[in-house]
Amino acid sequence: MKRTKKTSSQEKNCPADKIQNLQKVLALNSILNSTLRLNELLTLIMKTSAEVMHAEVASLLLIDEASNDLVFRVALGGMGSDLEEKFRVKMGEGIAGTVAQTGKPLVINDTKSDPRFAKRFDDSTGFITKAILCVPLKARDKVIGVLQAINPLRGQGFCASDLDLFETFAHQAAIAIENAKLHSEVVKQEKAKQALKIAHEIQQNFLPDLEKRDYGIDVYAKTLPALDVGGDLYDVIRLDENRVSIILGDVSGKGVPAALYMVRTMSEYRFLAPQAKNPAELLTWLNQKLCENTSFGMFITMICLAVDLQTNTVQYASAGHLPPLLRKASDGSTKLLQGTQSVPAGLMPDSSFYLNTEHLDAGDALFLYTDGVVEARHKNGKDYTTARLEECVRDKAGSAKEYSEKIFEDIRRFTTGADQHDDITTLTVVI
Repeated sequence: MKRTKKTSSQEKNCPADKIQNLQKVLALNSILNSTLRLNELLTLIMKTSAEVMHAEVASLLLIDEASNDLVFRVALGGMGSDLEEKFRVKMGEGIAGTVAQTGKPLVINDTKSDPRFAKRFDDSTGFITKAILCVPLKARDKVIGVLQAINPLRGQGFCASDLDLFETFAHQAAIAIENAKLHSEVVKQEKAKQALKIAHEIQQNFLPDLEKRDYGIDVYAKTLPALDVGGDLYDVIRLDENRVSIILGDVSGKGVPAALYMVRTMSEYRFLAPQAKNPAELLTWLNQKLCENTSFGMFITMICLAVDLQTNTVQYASAGHLPPLLRKASDGSTKLLQGTQSVPAGLMPDSSFYLNTEHLDAGDALFLYTDGVVEARHKNGKDYTTARLEECVRDKAGSAKEYSEKIFEDIRRFTTGADQHDDITTLTVVI
């Protein structure tokens, strides 16, 4: 029994040249596989549609997933640019909207007598639509748009063999469009990866290699970003023969924006630190600079230290950061230097920052750290905690680097089997 395809009461029958159409299908497949550039492919589909269907105009509309509207991506002929700029088609509106909604093709050879025809397109462009052959573009059984051939040049209207050929072409075109979209996403992801790699290298080069510089004290820092780039920062500057300035901070957020804010903060710090008389004044100036041009509501928690090598004292000021941990060499005891806290930097230009002072003895160790350390997550959901950090450093290590490596190894053991959710950074100073 021969199956008859029902599309429209106005569809005409005409003889089908199967061999010729088969040759066209093979040729079309080659054309569609000639490019993976989406815009280039869409234009190629339109040009080929008009030529193969011997139509005055061809157009392609894709579904905007955000609005569920049909959008003219490409339209050839006298009405092309106007349609692309002005029109969106609601689902179910006109011939194109009906085909997109039902997923079934339509052949309309007398648009004036069809109530589904939307006249606003012709009224706005001056184009006269007499006949339309409209087929859905389907990928993985989902309608992604429609393809239209308008006004056959031969003047006798579209027929069944035209529909067969156009549906076959539309099927190939939909696959080609999806492949081009996937290729575009892969290219974007690869470019993003390369950009992150470059940003990571720039960021790592911006952080100082403390082992290669002489600061007069034993100091070592280590960081492990949760992403390719992070928002944790540290820096050390020797102010004069007896004083060393140290900062450690944590920018709100992660990724490239946090990394850019981090670089800006470090640049400001390196300019201001030699001019400030103490850490509180330094934080005051730095906060004012960061508040001048706020970026996406970002801010930074930070601890600033000034170590006096002659008097063995450390002055420090905090902008909402976790308190430094002090380990006494005399008995291995630990305590948190709570001091007087202030709000994070970059939020309010008139914030006040307070100076605190602590005396150190030879062999004492100071540990600065970001919340990625104490909030490192066990696979059962528990945090690493400050108490565990204190326990980790209770036994004496031979150097600042050994202390840092010890902390990171303990965090690694604690978090085995769990994903890292925040940047992890420590800076250790041994007097």
